[in-house]
Amino acid sequence: MPPTGHEFSDETLRKLLRALRVRSATHPESPGLIASHPVVEADHMAAACGELRRRGIEVSRVSIPSVVPGRFHIGWSVGRASETGA
Repeated sequence: MPPTGHEFSDETLRKLLRALRVRSATHPESPGLIASHPVVEADHMAAACGELRRRGIEVSRVSIPSVVPGRFHIGWSVGRASETGA
């Protein structure tokens, strides 16, 4: 695959996809990841998940409840419909 602007290695994307799948399988009530440390930091998740999408993987933005009532974080989930409208 040709490199993208953020240049995620195939290995990085494999590890991220594995983390997304593990999270989805082990936490079906809250399958989203905000980050996949140390593979992909939170501020690079949108770009990495965008690259997974370009490669044909179904990855969606999801809302993750915060510990602060009424607040949410943006997370990412594999194989799920978007819950944030994106």
